[in-house]
Amino acid sequence: MFKKNITFKLTIGFLAIVIVSTLFIGIIALNIFKNNIYEVKKNNMTKHAVAISETIKPYIGNSSNNIEFVKIIHLLNDIDNAKLWILNADKSIITASDTNDDISYINNVEIKDLYNDINSKVLNGAEAYDEGYNPYYNEEMMVIAVPIKENNNIIGAVILNSSITDLSNSMNKFFLSLILAVLGETMLVGLLGYYFSKNITRPIKKINSAALELTRGQYGIKTNIYQKDEIGELSNSFDLLSLKLKYTIGELFEEKNKLSNIITSMSEGILALDRNSQIININEAAINLLSYKMGEGNIEVIKILSELDIIQEFKYFILSNDKKSIIKKHEGKVLEFSVSPIKSNSNEIIGWVILIQDISEKEKLEQMRKDFISNVSHEFRTPLTVIKGNLESILDGMTKPEYIPDTCTTLIKETNRLERMVKDLLNLSKLESGKLEVDINKLDVNMLINDTIRSFKPLIKNKDIDLQLSLESNLPTLLSDYYKLKQLIIIFLDNAIKFSENNGILKVSTYEDNKNIYIAIKDNGIGIPKDEIQYLGEKFYKADKARNSNVEGTGLGLSIAKRLVKVLNGYFYIESELEKGTTIVIGILRSKIDE
Repeated sequence: MFKKNITFKLTIGFLAIVIVSTLFIGIIALNIFKNNIYEVKKNNMTKHAVAISETIKPYIGNSSNNIEFVKIIHLLNDIDNAKLWILNADKSIITASDTNDDISYINNVEIKDLYNDINSKVLNGAEAYDEGYNPYYNEEMMVIAVPIKENNNIIGAVILNSSITDLSNSMNKFFLSLILAVLGETMLVGLLGYYFSKNITRPIKKINSAALELTRGQYGIKTNIYQKDEIGELSNSFDLLSLKLKYTIGELFEEKNKLSNIITSMSEGILALDRNSQIININEAAINLLSYKMGEGNIEVIKILSELDIIQEFKYFILSNDKKSIIKKHEGKVLEFSVSPIKSNSNEIIGWVILIQDISEKEKLEQMRKDFISNVSHEFRTPLTVIKGNLESILDGMTKPEYIPDTCTTLIKETNRLERMVKDLLNLSKLESGKLEVDINKLDVNMLINDTIRSFKPLIKNKDIDLQLSLESNLPTLLSDYYKLKQLIIIFLDNAIKFSENNGILKVSTYEDNKNIYIAIKDNGIGIPKDEIQYLGEKFYKADKARNSNVEGTGLGLSIAKRLVKVLNGYFYIESELEKGTTIVIGILRSKIDE
């Protein structure tokens, strides 16, 4: 862990640079120092050897018996801390004796072999130089050999052997000083390097810490580093990035919330799946349309889609990169499933979105439209067939003259029937379009009912219906449209009389409460099945299902009443039971039309 620390790495880097550079410079200096002092010693020894050769040249021929020569040899033997050897022409080596004032011959075979190259070289007239171990003195020595010439003849040579132990000691001291300097620099540079590294890494650590906070969602965090260097520029860039990221993330969250609110508020269901058919997102509308509870989990949704064969069908179309809509029935609803693929930046399909729409009402309206066209065609075809048949019979002379008046009566009756249907359709169209004008006036509800019933007297008399009126006195005067309210009552009275048996009972009553004024019409006719009451008010719908001449009507009366009562700011409801009769109650809101 410590080795990964940038402070440690920088400190080690500084130390390595200093140590390597110091050692490099020290080794170069050591070599220069060594070469310099060795060259100086060699030059001095060469000068002395030449001087000695000139001094002892006269004594070479009879050196062994010349006392003066022996004294000179002993005198020169310790010059420059060098041992003087005299090489004769016959390659014999003499030197000053270490035990007396005489000279001694060096006959050591090892010495002669060691100095053979030097002796041969110097006796040929050239100077010779060498360094190495001398077994005679048992130490490392520098050797300088200079020929002794007389009349251009080589009569011998001077060999100086000087110990280089002092030079080695100097080199060792220099090297030791170099090592101590390196150790001292290492300590000093280590401390200074750690200090400077710490100063460099401290702002970097702050930036790293701020970056970690950024990953935890602390957008907009600042480093508060104000250095005027590259690290300061990095810090400024990081602060700018943090602010930009905060703004961008805020925008993304805002867009996400907008999208989430839009999806949540949609009446259509939205269901997103990944490529493995696992649910990514689902809105509440989809939950309601699929009819399952949130607590049941996503597995239940996948199960429902599998049972409807949605997933398998869509997988095929997704692979072919097609958009597809499928209509399925589920839990009493007609649902339309539309799928669109989700693609990545590389145009790879990574999932799919399903739009679920409840088209039950749409299907119902479409069916109603078809039924309406069918019913209109049926209702118009019957009278038209009768009219056409009678007219053709008259033209062909098949109708006897005495029956023509009856035939014309039939034609007028069917024409009136067509006229009523056209009139009802026009009224219904006006009500649905909202173009129907309302003329508001004061009116007495009881008086209106009496006027309306007066128009039905012949019909009531023909079927011997017992009319029973129960009109509450002192009802408040209404503000409403007289003719529209009368038309509404006529529709319900007409149906009550039409579907009542002979000698039946028809009860009409009025009453009020704190909110409404009520008009109730009750008969003891054939009644309506309870499961068909909900369909009353649809165009051309007839509860008896028998469109014959015995029961006249266009099937539009309740449709008109249903829309007309809304125009009059009221409502109505129907209670009925087969073979026992029907009760229709009209409620008018007093708050809207009460005087």
